[in-house]
Amino acid sequence: MTDTALLHWTLDHILTLLVIMTRVGPMLFLMPIIGSSSVPAQVKGLFTLTISLILLPMVNVSAALLPMTAIGYAVFVAVEVAFGATLGFFARLVFDATDLAGQMVGISMGMGMAGTMDPENGTQVSLVGTLWNIVAILVFLGINGHHLFFRTLVESFAWVTPGSIVLGQATLKGVLQGVAQMFVLGIQIMAPAAVALFFSHVAMGIVAKTVPQVPIMLVAMPLNIGIGFLFVGMSLSYLLPLLVKNFEMMGQNLTKLAIGLGG
Repeated sequence: MTDTALLHWTLDHILTLLVIMTRVGPMLFLMPIIGSSSVPAQVKGLFTLTISLILLPMVNVSAALLPMTAIGYAVFVAVEVAFGATLGFFARLVFDATDLAGQMVGISMGMGMAGTMDPENGTQVSLVGTLWNIVAILVFLGINGHHLFFRTLVESFAWVTPGSIVLGQATLKGVLQGVAQMFVLGIQIMAPAAVALFFSHVAMGIVAKTVPQVPIMLVAMPLNIGIGFLFVGMSLSYLLPLLVKNFEMMGQNLTKLAIGLGG
């Protein structure tokens, strides 16, 4: 006959694993790179189960936190999804800045109609935005930026009790500051190419007014594309330390945001 103590131990650990998966799942599905729409849901689900099993003996979580009613569990899941969505949204801001900068530079180059599918977000972005986004992903993985996210995930169990978060003024202020920093970073990324293209447009305008015989539309388009790609390539050496600095800042802000969500 099955030992009741063993059965109770097994059920208790299964429920504890379910509590952990309820937090790990939304965060993995919404984090950068792994949460990309190009990654199959089956892979994300298996990864969620693997990480949860690893965290089971490491985090101090009780099965008593799991509600026993359907409505209570629905609220529990909604709270954890909100927690994961907040951190995932904040972690994606650096990558969104590269997309924003690339879109603006692409339009200035006259390549607004040319675009590629971004596997990270499942949307169409400019060619320049795709290049900068790939560079950002490589830098993120190169400096072990994903470790920052997983560290925040593990430590969040000590800061925020599963099923309870505090969405206060500090949290809202932190998210707004992150969005503002995204626009600042986007301007910093696009600045070299955007300034060069601005002066190119001014020069073409002066030429069009002073020498009307020059077919300015035929000259300006390839010239702007060449100048744009030239300065995009030259700005890569300036882009790398800028991304490293912002990813390190992102790791610090993720920690502060997670602590703030715990009240």
